[in-house]
Amino acid sequence: MTDHHGDGLDPRRAPLAAAHYVRRPGEEPVTQNAPIRAKQRMKYGQIVTALVFVALLSLLVASQAKNPKIEWSVTAQYVFHPVVLGGVGVTIQLSVIAMLISIALAFVVALMIQSQNKVASLLGRVYVWFFRGVPMLVQVLLWYNLAILFPTILGYDTNALISGFTAGLIGLSLAESGYMAEIIRSGFLSVPAGQTDAAMSMGLTRGQALRRIVLPQSIRVIIPPTGNQFIGMLKASSLVSVIGGSDLLTRVQLIYGQNFKILPLLIVAVLWYLVLVTVASVGQHFLEKRFNASQTRPQQARKTAPRLQSERATAAANGGAA
Repeated sequence: MTDHHGDGLDPRRAPLAAAHYVRRPGEEPVTQNAPIRAKQRMKYGQIVTALVFVALLSLLVASQAKNPKIEWSVTAQYVFHPVVLGGVGVTIQLSVIAMLISIALAFVVALMIQSQNKVASLLGRVYVWFFRGVPMLVQVLLWYNLAILFPTILGYDTNALISGFTAGLIGLSLAESGYMAEIIRSGFLSVPAGQTDAAMSMGLTRGQALRRIVLPQSIRVIIPPTGNQFIGMLKASSLVSVIGGSDLLTRVQLIYGQNFKILPLLIVAVLWYLVLVTVASVGQHFLEKRFNASQTRPQQARKTAPRLQSERATAAANGGAA
């Protein structure tokens, strides 16, 4: 049957069709007051892998725990030896100062590369090319032997000015600055250029736009690789041992050069480097968490989700009862 409008629908049946979708009192869906807790499946592959790893590690530790060639008593004797602790302090000092100098130099070089001045941009790229291309050990040796080219600097004996620590500091700083310049430049590039243009159109200078717009956003991109570079710097500081830089490895070498306990003292160095890297890694984790809001917000949302679900379910139940 068709109606007089010719659309093929019977107006007398329309109320019946509509009534089919009307929800009657008492047919409301059941509300859930507790948050949904999905049960995770057992990850048997991970469990088996962990058990195999623990078994192999236990066999290795058991086989070497009583190995007389390692001489664990000698290792325990020198772990907190004053000479070794002094080397640990020099390693930390060398790494921190070299990293700070390299960051300052890299910031200037990154600005030069991004500059509209073609000469400054070319000089920045040449700087990065040279100090990234020459191995760090070679740079340390070159600075330590600078007296061959310049016997005196400003009237002072070059050998007196550039000690093993100073040569290592200069070599590590310059070599690291080449890598840090590219890291900082990548942070600048992560911010769209349109934001700088918009800031300048509002009356800000290029320097103000850099401080207020670009740096706050690029710091989240710069920090993670900078933490990795600092951890690498802690390990690369051992290179100054070839010029007697008084670092951890230098002190260890001096000790086993006298008592010939090479392996136990190298284990001492390994243990201290692992401690330093672990502390730096933990610090990197919290620093990233502090500056990267994109990681903290999902974590906060996951923590508050069950509470919000419970509140919504309670509100829906109270509304249905009313």
